[in-house]
Amino acid sequence: MDHAKMTAGLVSSDLQRSVDRLQLCYIHSIDDGPLDDWPGFFTDECLYTIIALDNVARGQDLGVMRFESAAMLRDRATATQHAAVFAPRTIRHILNSSLIDRVDADGIHARTNVAIYQTSPDGDTNLLVTAQYRDWIVDTGGELKFREKRVVYDTFRLPDSVVYPL
Repeated sequence: MDHAKMTAGLVSSDLQRSVDRLQLCYIHSIDDGPLDDWPGFFTDECLYTIIALDNVARGQDLGVMRFESAAMLRDRATATQHAAVFAPRTIRHILNSSLIDRVDADGIHARTNVAIYQTSPDGDTNLLVTAQYRDWIVDTGGELKFREKRVVYDTFRLPDSVVYPL
């Protein structure tokens, strides 16, 4: 039996629901807004990166986005809403329940598969990316937050612009 299967059997249903709820609230802040809420799901010192699966497999930590603090995430949210020029679009995330790989003194380590769709103003909907969230989640005094969120995408070609966080 592999480690993930063994750990999954030991995770309490309350913890599973809490992690799943964190993920749902996270995607709601991106899909339905306000995007200003998005950085609040992270600790002050954090890592958010969007990286290709093939780069992860090669041990290369080069991604298309990388932010290393909640302050950097707030800057991104502000720029996306007020400064960036791009065609309007609607983003919609579809995700599965998180697989909690382990819980230890450092926090919760989980993986969540996600498909993200984008709808243009003319109503055309396209698959933007399929990915896996690889998260390190910590309890900050009764509230779960992301210490790290690695969005590992397996789509070979991203659209010419990834505007919103994934």
